[in-house]
Amino acid sequence: MTLFGITVPMEAIWVIVAIIVLVIVGFIAKGFIDEMKK
Repeated sequence: MTLFGITVPMEAIWVIVAIIVLVIVGFIAKGFIDEMKK
């Protein structure tokens, strides 16, 4: 896969996707915990 003119291996893309998903899940969990504390 080519990204911005750079050939990126599929493994790198899966790692990036995994990190993004973890960040989103972390934000949702943090918001949920903050709501529960109220």
